[in-house]
Amino acid sequence: MRSLRFAPWLALAVATTAEPAHALNGFFASKQEGPVKSYTTQVVVMKKGNTTAVSVMPDYEGPLEGFAVVLVVPGDVVADHVSTLKREFIDRVDALSAPRFHEFWEQDPCDPGPPQQEWERSLKVEGGGFLGGGSPTGGKKVAKELFLDVQAKQKEGEYKVSVLDANQSAVSWLASKGYKAPSGADAALKPYTASGMKVLIAEVDPKRIELVGGDRAQLSPIRYYTEQPFDTIVAKPGILDSPGKQELFIYVIDPEQRYETKNYKTIFPPTNVAVDFEVKERMGEFYAGLHDIILDKFPKSFLAEYAWPADSCGQPCPTEPLLIHELLSLGADVFEKSVPEAERNPKPPELTKEEKEARKNELKDLKPKERKERVKQMDEERTTVLVRKGLLERNKYVLSRLHYRYDGATLPEDPKIGPAASGATGGVALPEGPKMQIQTEVKATPASRLQVRYNNFHPWVPVIHCDHPDRGKWGKSPPDYRGLRKTWIAEDISRKSRTQIKPVKMVITPLPELGLGMSKKEPGADAGADAGTEPAKAAGGGKCGCSVPGVPAGAAGLFGSLIAALGWYGRRRKRQ
Repeated sequence: MRSLRFAPWLALAVATTAEPAHALNGFFASKQEGPVKSYTTQVVVMKKGNTTAVSVMPDYEGPLEGFAVVLVVPGDVVADHVSTLKREFIDRVDALSAPRFHEFWEQDPCDPGPPQQEWERSLKVEGGGFLGGGSPTGGKKVAKELFLDVQAKQKEGEYKVSVLDANQSAVSWLASKGYKAPSGADAALKPYTASGMKVLIAEVDPKRIELVGGDRAQLSPIRYYTEQPFDTIVAKPGILDSPGKQELFIYVIDPEQRYETKNYKTIFPPTNVAVDFEVKERMGEFYAGLHDIILDKFPKSFLAEYAWPADSCGQPCPTEPLLIHELLSLGADVFEKSVPEAERNPKPPELTKEEKEARKNELKDLKPKERKERVKQMDEERTTVLVRKGLLERNKYVLSRLHYRYDGATLPEDPKIGPAASGATGGVALPEGPKMQIQTEVKATPASRLQVRYNNFHPWVPVIHCDHPDRGKWGKSPPDYRGLRKTWIAEDISRKSRTQIKPVKMVITPLPELGLGMSKKEPGADAGADAGTEPAKAAGGGKCGCSVPGVPAGAAGLFGSLIAALGWYGRRRKRQ
């Protein structure tokens, strides 16, 4: 497949024009005096056929006693189309698609087998059948579909929702309830209401929100759905609450296609790039600084940070794939309403000869009453499994993630989203050889497997006990590794320091387009068995700089001598 054009990791979409805009597709109105700020808005757009479900989750900083969220929504939205979700559903989408840090460990050079990757572990439950379950028509095993949570989840009580008529003034309505709309609210809403859109007002119960520090609150997502064509993320009113810079995350869940912005450049950030070990637990700070560098070089560009089937989770996985009840909560429950009854509740086919025999064997020792109850139970289980299999099969999607940081000057238009010309694959190639050669390209492919991954390497350091070692096989951590086994991701970016972790010092792979990695050491050149942390200064001001992760600097020399002695002893025994 051809690589997407421009840089190995970067591709641009041609910019067109659209209507004006900014961040949160609304604003906040408070009953108290004091500044109101919104740093981040996350929008999940779930599409299928002619129906679109949109979930909006903004953060809020300001007076906590009495405030409301004002959103612009399509003209066919009514109160019955609006619901409140649990924050965890958006958090899960965010974590699943976020840029991630991954460590590759050089495998034992004397082991002839291929390297194993962390994501190659089998998660299958033994026993056969769909999702690892056995047949409910016979035998002791029960199909795993019987244990799936297939109920959409909503949260009650945090908002009191009103959808205004087209001829109602939102500012007047707010004033009648004691809320003060920000200056310029009428002008910000007018273009939208004039085009037939409506205003949704969600009054917040401050006793039901979750505080995350000081006067900062994380609100629950507000979900609405529409049957009208949906391709524009209304954001202009959100600039009224801007603290200066805002982050916008757009997650699109579509049955088939990767999405991109159509009236802004869509670019891929660098992926499969080697970085210093210090990035590991500070991914948010590192990525925030890198994002600033990218926007400085490529202004007015949205980052395409993820595109992957929603029933998987990347390589490595920061969290498990989206579950069916999460997909239903984000909008699939609305899609299910249009599925024909015969498809939603199909009749089970006739039992096969093998199934009849298995059922007969299970029932043969039961008393007549027990046999009758068990037959009824088996028929119900069989029907349930069939229904849930169909539900899972109908709800397969591709998750795309778009990300932008902006102010009023750098987002002159509402972002328009639409299907990309092709799928994209990048950030999944594996390192090869002692020099950790790895592909950083993003390629156009029929299906999408795109992730933003930053790598760190741990060369093999124990003594090698074979005559023909095979160096440069990179895979998962050794069994005796005692570090925290988790995938670190870039999260809560808008609140992270953007200057403490400097990409110019952290990036090892050369990225000439960004001026990074041009004079760095080879990746993993001095990485130890546990890390690759920066060498400590030698005691007494010497030039050794020797350091072993987890060992105090003063003991490093002794530790190194011990390792050298063990190596000499091993070689001596081998010669003998």
